Amino acid sequence: MYVLVVLAVVIHHVAAKFSVADLSSYGTALYRRIDPGVDKLIRNLDPSSGIQPWQLGNLVGGDMALPLPKLHNALVGNSSSYFRWPNATVIYDIEGTFNSTELLMIYGAMREFQKYTCVRFKQRTTEEAYVAIDNRKYGCWADVGRGRGKTRVHLQPGCANALTTPIHELMHALGFHHEHNRLDRDDYIDVIYDHMIPTPAVYFNFQLVEESETTNFSVPYDIGSIMHYLNTSFSVKPDKLRTMEPLIPWNGTFGQGPTLTKYDALLINIMYCGIPEPTERLPVPDRWMPADPIKVAVTPAPIVTATPMKIASGTT
Repeated sequence: MYVLVVLAVVIHHVAAKFSVADLSSYGTALYRRIDPGVDKLIRNLDPSSGIQPWQLGNLVGGDMALPLPKLHNALVGNSSSYFRWPNATVIYDIEGTFNSTELLMIYGAMREFQKYTCVRFKQRTTEEAYVAIDNRKYGCWADVGRGRGKTRVHLQPGCANALTTPIHELMHALGFHHEHNRLDRDDYIDVIYDHMIPTPAVYFNFQLVEESETTNFSVPYDIGSIMHYLNTSFSVKPDKLRTMEPLIPWNGTFGQGPTLTKYDALLINIMYCGIPEPTERLPVPDRWMPADPIKVAVTPAPIVTATPMKIASGTT
């Protein structure tokens, strides 16, 4: 059934952005196995379609692999919580065989975080908890938050041809859900279920996160967030019917921009970098707002580089 839904999405050129839901109330049905059919869908994706490759997955929200039992891995919790990366340093290892272009995009995504936040990426040596960046299975997806062992970011061929998907998946690994599943979503956008492909699997993707497990750190809702989906997601007639409409003034493309926005970076910097939560109400953005380079004092881990050996070993 799921594959039929995705095929319908592709046929109708839906900019299908799966969203993150609270998971536990739906039982094990939402903790899905990767569908091998996703491989072909991503490899054959037309770049001009406007669809991001991670939108074609069949996990919760399309691209979120969540553990059983459920892990408390949203935005709640202090910096010492085990699902946060200590010292704002993500330990990573490239476990897949990526070509040189894919590696440049993966490392480029890491540099985006290092440019706009205090988060740093350090290549693994013997650390038990780390992000394993792989491409040996199907789909574009990630675990949410730091696990006690391996945290997976999976980028099959077709997922790392641009910066957008690696940035999005690394945001999940840092512990972020999708923007349009925030508890205050309905104050900012109207979700139009009557325009969606009529299946429970689609509706589940628009459920709100658990109040006890999430916080927005008093940062306003951001329609341009790297974690927001486009407004034609899952539409039965994407050329005519939108599934989300803004309830606030919005100029430009509705949904995910090319990289971190100002508020994406602020959320990370509050969660990991000691930036205080705003005490005064910040303006709600009415367009895509680029992030500003980080200015806080940090002691960074070594800057990630694509070493000649690493690129050579992955070139195809």
